Amino acid sequence: MDFINVEVLEGATWSPVANITNTPWLTAWDTSTYADGDYQLRIQGTLTNSSTTGWVTSPTFTIDNTAPSDLSLSVSNAVLGDGSSTINRAWFTTPESGAIDFSWSASDSHLSHATLTNVPGSGTPAQDGPGTLVNTWAWSPGDLGEGKWTPVLSVFDEGGNSAQTSIHIGIDRTGPVVGTPTLSVTPNSWTDSATLIFNGLGSNATDNGGSGIETYHVRDSADDWTNIGAAGAGSMGLNEGIRTIQFRAVDKVGNLGEAHNVTMMVDRTAPIAGGWIFGSQITDSLMGSLAVNIDATDANSGIDVSACSIEYGFDANGAGSIPDISTDWLSVGSGTSANLSSAIDWSTRAGQYLSLRATLVDTAGNTATTAASHFLILPGLDFTVSDATLNRLIVRAGTQDPVLLEAQIETNEFYSGSVVVSIQSAPASRDSLTDWTTLHSIVLPSGSFIDQQEQISMNVTLLTAGEFDIRVIVDPDDSIPERDEGNNEYFLLIGAADPQVIGSVSGFVPNLVILFIMGLFVSSILNRRESAS
Repeated sequence: MDFINVEVLEGATWSPVANITNTPWLTAWDTSTYADGDYQLRIQGTLTNSSTTGWVTSPTFTIDNTAPSDLSLSVSNAVLGDGSSTINRAWFTTPESGAIDFSWSASDSHLSHATLTNVPGSGTPAQDGPGTLVNTWAWSPGDLGEGKWTPVLSVFDEGGNSAQTSIHIGIDRTGPVVGTPTLSVTPNSWTDSATLIFNGLGSNATDNGGSGIETYHVRDSADDWTNIGAAGAGSMGLNEGIRTIQFRAVDKVGNLGEAHNVTMMVDRTAPIAGGWIFGSQITDSLMGSLAVNIDATDANSGIDVSACSIEYGFDANGAGSIPDISTDWLSVGSGTSANLSSAIDWSTRAGQYLSLRATLVDTAGNTATTAASHFLILPGLDFTVSDATLNRLIVRAGTQDPVLLEAQIETNEFYSGSVVVSIQSAPASRDSLTDWTTLHSIVLPSGSFIDQQEQISMNVTLLTAGEFDIRVIVDPDDSIPERDEGNNEYFLLIGAADPQVIGSVSGFVPNLVILFIMGLFVSSILNRRESAS
């Protein structure tokens, strides 16, 4: 063999491809310059004697130099975005066991197959083709994690040409982390504020590489959430009590972040005053300081004792908002209990009123000033009569048969002045209009009550026959101020017999029957004498 000619049929014309002059009778043919289409090759050998083998023609074959075009890769059911760029990433909230549906398309006269790589989860989807092309993948590896991916579509034609395109996707199932807000009210501390102003929810907030934060929510305790927008700032009303204010972030695919809790302690109600409590009775006998205490309550934050204060004064009539004797309020100091000054001279205050008021403050700063309270200053001195006795229960009427009366007069404290004690009588059957008759008046001289007691003894005669009440009364004219004027009396019962009936019997002594009858009479009279006095 001398040489071999190789020709190709282009349309209707055969064109030379190569002239092979030596073994192994092979040649390379660059088909890249040929248009896509169907072709045939033919060869003819020429021997050394110039004879030929004749043309041998190949079967028709196809040249395909053009890669697939118009590639498209898309996903369905994305919550956000279409995946055309990183800015417009297609975001999913698909669970680990869920599926992501991919669809693809391409243009080529001789498509062969396609592959999808760089997908979330383990492994890669099966190759689509060659043969029947379904143009979709329902990718469900069972371990779809969160993150970002750029799946790559590779499309091949039968000539081995290929083209690629990609899509940007992400999976986000976790809510974002809200930032720590700046608050107008200090948490975990009592306040009387009605409004909470907050901002800075976006500071240090993050979606940890997810779809990004869309907005922020706020609510009071278990109330409904309120959308406050992407700025992360706003205000809300505060209800009284210990409240839990919650903030959270929401990302662009609707994931809800964990709530950031803030405890607000709100109290806008002023303290409530109870009554006044005194360490001792308020009398003109007081010596030293007087302990006073205001009973107060506060339902929410509690009383701030150190911020409270007590004021006092003296008033003439127990009326009005400012004490008229002291002309103004005098401060005792801070707290809800205090001691009035030991320098106060109480001995001249009987009949006046001690006026008190308090300013009450709770821990939240709410303040209430009580109305003026007025307390009558009583005399400290008090007389009582005890152990009064008669040596006989029945006497003869007239001056000839006196009865001995004895009684003990006592005071609760030292008294240096003189005291009048009257012995009075009235019929036992008296009514409220009956006057008492003074039988005797005794003036106990000054100094009698240095030891706070005095014994009196006297003879009493009854001029008229009948049953009588005998009354021993201290200070009958009420000239000495006392704490209790109602305990200055003592009552006794006696009977006076008519001498003309019983005869004139010297040293008359009633027999036992008469004494028994009088005992019954005494018991009935004692039950009614107080009401008739």
